[in-house]
Amino acid sequence: METKNVHQFMNSYSVKMIVVSLLAILLLIPSFLIQEIIRERIGLGEKVKFEIYSQWGEKQVIAGPVLNIPYTYSIPGENNQPYEERNGVAHFLPDILETDGVLNPDTRKRGIYKVVVYEGHLKLKGTFTPPGVEQLNLKNAQFNYNEAYFTIGITDMRGIKNMPELVINGLKFKVEPGVADVDLFQSGITVKAASVDLSQPLNFELELVLNGSETLSVEALGKTSKVTMNSSWPEPSFTGAFLPANRQVTSQGFTAEWLVTHLNRNFPQQWADRRYSTHEAGLGVELLIPVDHYQKSMRSVKYAILFIALNFIIFIFIEIKSKTRIHPFQYLLVALALLIFYVLLTSIGEQIGFNRAYLVSALAVTSLISWYAYNIFRNVRMTGWVTLLQTGLYLFLFTILQLQDYALLAGSIGLFMILAIIMSASRKIIWYAET
Repeated sequence: METKNVHQFMNSYSVKMIVVSLLAILLLIPSFLIQEIIRERIGLGEKVKFEIYSQWGEKQVIAGPVLNIPYTYSIPGENNQPYEERNGVAHFLPDILETDGVLNPDTRKRGIYKVVVYEGHLKLKGTFTPPGVEQLNLKNAQFNYNEAYFTIGITDMRGIKNMPELVINGLKFKVEPGVADVDLFQSGITVKAASVDLSQPLNFELELVLNGSETLSVEALGKTSKVTMNSSWPEPSFTGAFLPANRQVTSQGFTAEWLVTHLNRNFPQQWADRRYSTHEAGLGVELLIPVDHYQKSMRSVKYAILFIALNFIIFIFIEIKSKTRIHPFQYLLVALALLIFYVLLTSIGEQIGFNRAYLVSALAVTSLISWYAYNIFRNVRMTGWVTLLQTGLYLFLFTILQLQDYALLAGSIGLFMILAIIMSASRKIIWYAET
């Protein structure tokens, strides 16, 4: 008699629900492992991207030109020592700076990963007014105009594909690699201006052809800076401190125009040494490849416990309704099929894109679970309920994944409705009539 009571207790629905609940919690471990696989694939994609960028040319930032004038000044020595002579560099920004950029995009592929690169054609022109050294308030400073030079910042020198020349008042000046000082730029080109008459306004022009990857930015260093960029790439993202004043984006490409004045920046037109940084005045465009299947796959895995729990609940309800006993191992197999969905979604999504991979994976897993349910219950109606549940869950998840701003709202309302349905269905179950 005692053995029979123990047997009935172990086979009771209360114990079954406890076992199934513990099983669902343990199955969180595989879901975390799947998330780790997705992170690994994302990391591998980033590694391939950086390898291609390093060979073609990295993200480019163009800044300048900037007029630089070395100076010397003396300070009293310590302990009645003679005056010490110090050196510095004064920097002067252009009054007008116009940049016209054309990006010719291309894609590079390695394995299943694809990145976007470009060949950029930039024309820079503008005007310098005679440098007002008196505005620097440098007492006893001696300016060496014969050693003046222009610098232009370029982040990745390997991307330069032409022999640029700086044209000043109609005269051509050859550029030299590297920057003469690192007050403003860490890399770039330099033009010596010893023969330039700095007492007159300076009109300049410069053409650059350079390879880059993903992003092209310029720094708005003019008192008035006008920037125009256009490309045939249909998926731009405008980056930096300023958004375009005008832009047009179509399936054939984009055109964008910026207008920035010196009042929009937090640094003046002239200063000495490293007092200011110009990087905060950057603006530009990023050429995007809309590859978001990894992000959506990662978001979908976070709903794994919801799928497992709802499937377990519906199977328990069907088990109570049909008087068909389901072994915990069968619950485990159903849960593993649900987890396989996320692996299929990630792997197939790398080949054919997220939406089609979602459809294929959802159909495969729904078909598998429905077939297995029919073999357990031998009842078409019960199997239909399982199929309907799977279809509804995958449609619900797909809707949430497509939403951006309203994903949380839609998800919370959907979960509330699901809970209400479960509570309504559980009202007619006599939980203590366990036989």
